[in-house]
Amino acid sequence: MIRIIISLVISAAALWWAFRDLDWQAFGAALAQANLSWIIVAVLVMLLPYPLRGIRWRIFIAPVKKDISVRLTTEATLVGYFGNNALPFRLGELLRAYFIARQVKVPLAQMFGTVIVERTVDVLSAIVLLAFLPLVGTPEWLTQPVIWAIALGLVVGLITIWLVRQKRDVPFVRGWLKHLVDDLQLSFASLREERKQFPVLFLTTIVIWLIYLLNIHIAQHAMGLGLSIAESYLILVVTTLVLWIPAAPGFIGTFHAAVITVCVYLLSITEPQAQAMAVVLHAIGYIPQTIIGAIFFFKSHIRLRDVQVQSLITEP
Repeated sequence: MIRIIISLVISAAALWWAFRDLDWQAFGAALAQANLSWIIVAVLVMLLPYPLRGIRWRIFIAPVKKDISVRLTTEATLVGYFGNNALPFRLGELLRAYFIARQVKVPLAQMFGTVIVERTVDVLSAIVLLAFLPLVGTPEWLTQPVIWAIALGLVVGLITIWLVRQKRDVPFVRGWLKHLVDDLQLSFASLREERKQFPVLFLTTIVIWLIYLLNIHIAQHAMGLGLSIAESYLILVVTTLVLWIPAAPGFIGTFHAAVITVCVYLLSITEPQAQAMAVVLHAIGYIPQTIIGAIFFFKSHIRLRDVQVQSLITEP
């Protein structure tokens, strides 16, 4: 409950800051000048990463369960986004693991371990994004968060390497924690056992981030902002950093504040244009993934009360 309250307070504060001086007339004018055709293109582009994430996640699942279809992992990925956008506690990560676990009959803890592996790869690849930030210029206010993010990435990287190298039970842990860590180690084993899949893993990760960059660049073009690729890259990096901050489902508020901050204070875009860009860019990702994910979720007849975190520590 405390975490929910903190997340809601952060999102509310971010929303207030982002739209505290909202000029409805100028904001409406900025939205009205948006090119609907290009926005539709951006929506279609934003759908491309989901099957790629399905392909990549399937690699991590292989040590747990062979021959899971990309269709199933893609549907589960979208169910997860629906959960993250509509439910508290980032429940979507557990929800997508449960979506697959109940269909292929594997322990939920093991499947959830593969989700953690995939998110670890996302964190590490996001750190790589930061390494290229000096090419577009690192603003002074962003220097400290970048340093902390790189430090976090190094810690995560070292833990990942250690887990990957463990070929037997992970030592020094006992009880329910041992079950959880052993399941995680089994999932991290995919990075060791599926070496022949490294090119696919590497390529899909790069293409996913390039699609995100393309999506932002198309969106700013639709809004008539005239940004360069480097400036769109800056928006990508800052919004990625913001995703690590506790927030309301769908990163409402924090995402908007990040886009507006970059556009107004770094790229000299007018505040109404920046606010319109933030709303449109968020909607381009949020609305389609929530609707499609909800369709797969309700078709699966999953009951939310069945998806309990307690199951992570009670699974044998």
